[in-house]
Amino acid sequence: MKFRALLIPVVALVLASCGDDKKSDNTTADTASENTTANTTAATTVDTVADPLAARVATAQEISGAYTGTWTNTTFGSTGTISALVGVDATTAVLTISLDIGGTAFGAPDPAPLISNIDLNGEGPFAGTDPLFGDFTIEYSAGHLIFTAPAVPNLGGKTMIVEGDFADGTFSGTYTIPTLADGTFETTRD
Repeated sequence: MKFRALLIPVVALVLASCGDDKKSDNTTADTASENTTANTTAATTVDTVADPLAARVATAQEISGAYTGTWTNTTFGSTGTISALVGVDATTAVLTISLDIGGTAFGAPDPAPLISNIDLNGEGPFAGTDPLFGDFTIEYSAGHLIFTAPAVPNLGGKTMIVEGDFADGTFSGTYTIPTLADGTFETTRD
């Protein structure tokens, strides 16, 4: 799972749009202003490239928070609730995810929450294990998350893939269990 800095394009866009189209009679002030902008852009780019761990932690902090919402199995019409807590300890570079799926899951009663600690010191994809999903990996890039459980125990070892996007305080997407079921989910950051 690669946590890529979203700050580079945002900072570059902001800095590029901060220029003054009006020419000033004071060329010294204009030159100083342009030099400051150029130096700031270069420093930001170098810092992000030089410290990819800091970039992963910063991106994880951007998506941190409490999320609540619903899931819908579009194949069978079942529904349930979702609550998730995403946090990051910047000192240890550990991302913690707590996911509670309400309702029946894989034909079983309401499962226990998934709690996973992900060490961001590596480049990913990141791996974990859980009684409900079995072994899984998480990949993340530019607001898009892919969760893959290649052999879900309660599904006879079938694969489950969840893909979703973080945008404007929401996390929503789809899930599929090939040849068995498909569904959607939508959450909002509280």
